Amino acid sequence: MAIDEQLAERVRTALHDRGIAWEEQQMFGSLVFLVGEAIVLGARDGGGLLVRCDPAETEALLAAAGRWYAQPARMGRREMSDSWIDVSPDAVADDAGLAHWVDAALRR
Repeated sequence: MAIDEQLAERVRTALHDRGIAWEEQQMFGSLVFLVGEAIVLGARDGGGLLVRCDPAETEALLAAAGRWYAQPARMGRREMSDSWIDVSPDAVADDAGLAHWVDAALRR
């Protein structure tokens, strides 16, 4: 499985800096980060981030990001549930962008 190791390390740092305990597993074509046994984030190949957020926030998060930066997540040809968002590498290229999405995932 190919993942973006640099992004994975940045996610680890973001979780560590927030005092969050996590576990890691490979699934969904990503290296996923679990908090309290629930998947919250996934580092994907190419620098994309899989984010599991509160479904009540999904529409607002997508609208604020714009379709070039975030879209409903898909697994193969199917769209995943409305709590999953695929975030583009550009949207998490800097620490502020990554922090935004990490915080959204942790609010779940």
